[in-house]
Amino acid sequence: MSKKEETDKNANIQTLAKYALESDEVPKIYANGFAQFFNNADVGIILQLNGKPNAVINMSYTLAKTLHDRLGKQIKDLEKDSGHDIMTTEFVDRIKSKRNDE
Repeated sequence: MSKKEETDKNANIQTLAKYALESDEVPKIYANGFAQFFNNADVGIILQLNGKPNAVINMSYTLAKTLHDRLGKQIKDLEKDSGHDIMTTEFVDRIKSKRNDE
């Protein structure tokens, strides 16, 4: 991808994000947990808020893989730039469990 194509792509993403965040027509959902499921054609994510389902997202395996790759890169870049690893929920659960065992 040329520098101009990358610049254009980033501008389009910024325009899309601005519209989505400012539009009353686009739902805004916060989640602090999730569960995932899949079948032979799709992947699903049940977003949760304080342990209760609050949204379901369905997507193709292709989109799920692309989302995985892009989010993974963004998080790795953030961790590298900040010098800090972001904790996973599993890690926090292990720490809490150790504390509760004391």
